[in-house]
Amino acid sequence: MSENSPARIRSKGWSWMPVAAAVAMFLAPALTPTPARAAELDMKAAASNYSDSCADCHGESGKGDGKKAADLKKKPADYTNCAEMSKLTDDYLFNVIKNGGKSVGKSKDMADFGKAYDDDEIHGLVAYVRTFCKK
Repeated sequence: MSENSPARIRSKGWSWMPVAAAVAMFLAPALTPTPARAAELDMKAAASNYSDSCADCHGESGKGDGKKAADLKKKPADYTNCAEMSKLTDDYLFNVIKNGGKSVGKSKDMADFGKAYDDDEIHGLVAYVRTFCKK
């Protein structure tokens, strides 16, 4: 059989199958979309993180009426406004939380929390913020 025969080429492909399967199994959790991952997130930790870092401006109930909200030039987002929240993707919210409002052309008063929280914790905050919008 020659080096380039179809049988030889197929056998080369099969040798990569176990490696490809292992890589796919390893990467699958990281590539799962945020909504599907929400069930895996620790919502108690997310609620605590929200209370610690977000509630002063956005309010405990997410209405944008926290105790510091009146001091801000622009009113913080109202997470209970389902019409507005439905326009925002999880990726957008993740970016705003991680990199701050200025990174997306919003208020610089919205601090960046990328150093305070890891990516999984920020995904948790996104999922938690979504719970305020009850349709």
